[in-house]
Amino acid sequence: MWRIRLDAPGGWLALEVRDADLLQTRFYTLQLPGGRLLELKLPDHNTWWLGLEDVHEQAVYLHGYGDRQLGQHKGIRAFAADSGIALWQQPELTFYGAEQGGLLAYNSRQEPANLLLLESRYGKVIQNDISQKEAAEQVQHYHKLRFEGVLYPHLYREGEDYYRQVHAFLVQALECEPVMALEYAETDTCLVVSYYKRAGENKLDNFLAVFDLNGFLHLNELLAGAIDGVGSDTFFIFMRNLYFVQNKTTLKAYSL
Repeated sequence: MWRIRLDAPGGWLALEVRDADLLQTRFYTLQLPGGRLLELKLPDHNTWWLGLEDVHEQAVYLHGYGDRQLGQHKGIRAFAADSGIALWQQPELTFYGAEQGGLLAYNSRQEPANLLLLESRYGKVIQNDISQKEAAEQVQHYHKLRFEGVLYPHLYREGEDYYRQVHAFLVQALECEPVMALEYAETDTCLVVSYYKRAGENKLDNFLAVFDLNGFLHLNELLAGAIDGVGSDTFFIFMRNLYFVQNKTTLKAYSL
């Protein structure tokens, strides 16, 4: 599991799964909360140089690469989230972000670098004179609206006040010694904490624990073992379900 994107208003997850041995990439949609999994129907077998950009308004957007050494994105391909069928593509444009009226994109070969507004489902240009400042403001504003129903954890590092409070709670509740960083989220029914323990020289094990508001432990799972450092956004909460990827291979969901 390489990358996950969430369309909160529509209730869709888009997944990018990469196989480095076969140099193949597969893309899937998952409808929430039911969990119906569907693979995108890509028109060719050379999928390694494709990547997941976003999922928005029941469409999944993939990118290619203009400069593979630098990882520069180029091209937009759109697929229907509910069927996996190709909808449209714009090979010369690069995805910038989603806003309330559609997708923002740009052509890096053109100067000045004004952005275009594309219709989400058909890829048609609606507007072609959006400034970079206006585009950034629109994407930021829509991001807040788009993900207001999603709870992502707060990251606290060693030395910060809230880290010390949660650390002390975990030491008492789990009889362990968390290190380096914690991710914490709180709902009206539970506390969710992603924490790390030493696992040999220069390695860490990442665990995910769920407590009720009385401090009773309901879940304590290994997210990833023998990793090199701490991560961020190791889980999220949506529609009263907890989602996380275990060992980079398994997407799990628990009802909270």
